[in-house]
Amino acid sequence: MSYPASEIIRINARISPAGLGNANFASAMLFAPQLELPVGFAPDTYRTYFSLPALSEDFADTTETYKAAQRWLGGTPATRQIQVWGAATADATRAATLNKARNITWWYWTMWTAPVLAVKADVLAIAQWCEDNTSMFIDNQTGASVGEIRDPADVDDIATQLTSAGFRHVFTAAHATDAYSGSALAKHYAAVNYSADRSTITGEFKKSPSVTAENLTGTAYTAMQSDKKKAVFYTVVDNQGSTDSGRWLNTLTHSTYGEFIDDVVNLDACVNYLTTSLYNAVANQTTKLAQTPVGQAVLIGAARATMQQFINNGYLGPRNYIDPDDGLEKYTIGFEILTKPEDILDLSDADRSARKSAPLRIRLFRAGAIHIVDVDLDVY
Repeated sequence: MSYPASEIIRINARISPAGLGNANFASAMLFAPQLELPVGFAPDTYRTYFSLPALSEDFADTTETYKAAQRWLGGTPATRQIQVWGAATADATRAATLNKARNITWWYWTMWTAPVLAVKADVLAIAQWCEDNTSMFIDNQTGASVGEIRDPADVDDIATQLTSAGFRHVFTAAHATDAYSGSALAKHYAAVNYSADRSTITGEFKKSPSVTAENLTGTAYTAMQSDKKKAVFYTVVDNQGSTDSGRWLNTLTHSTYGEFIDDVVNLDACVNYLTTSLYNAVANQTTKLAQTPVGQAVLIGAARATMQQFINNGYLGPRNYIDPDDGLEKYTIGFEILTKPEDILDLSDADRSARKSAPLRIRLFRAGAIHIVDVDLDVY
């Protein structure tokens, strides 16, 4: 036999692992009451449904579970699926149910049925859990609760309580007759593909064909738009007799930072994508990521690629700003990475022994969205 070339050219193939993937910010979990669970659907388990007909095999259209899921799976824009968790009646604080579910699977949008959302203590408990676990809570309010929210003199309504707590990961949708209107708004955010160009959105002015637009009093609008309530509403917009029937307005969370829903969702997505990118840059090396300027440059490059992606999808954007380090006005394309590869040369002995990189300092500048236009007319 001939002499094998592999004895001369000895190739050792090193295959990089796939690493982590990005989170699915369209994923939603609806918590169904145990009394509505069909035979065979055990409490503290979940099922996934891809359509309303499929869900209706387990939940009749008279159940709150069906009504809540209908707003997510039906209408426009289309969503691909919903997960339904069987909430055990024996669970005393809502957090226990949420923790059981999160220990089994991850989701982003948290939804509960109307009877639970009518109890202020339950809403506050769910909101706290969602704040602690980076999950967006759709606080759908209807009926008597909406009357309280739209009363400027009422300081005990659920919207005011949530705003007082400053929760970033909850928004309250107030609709007098639609118990799940806010889920129809949330679908617009869930439809965003962060890998696509110009894909991020604002919830302001979006339409939900399945939701009845309300025509309210000035007092009601003013109350919901106040800094203490911050309630989202779906309304008729009028211009001297011409009406646009159905637009979402005041699409704020209860954040103490005054954030709109898209501000919170997009930042959560950006943090997740950056975490994934940096993890894969470190973990997918076939040898190692050296504690040198070259290794630091790999991390900076991974962060820069992610930030550029979020410029492309419309979350980040250009502006002039005052640099807090030197007080000078500067221009940015939407982000600034302040860390340099050479910074790793100055690591402390403790950080070097702990095998850390030099910290990445990144400034983000949101593109935002235009919701209001002021015009000065000079008439001659």
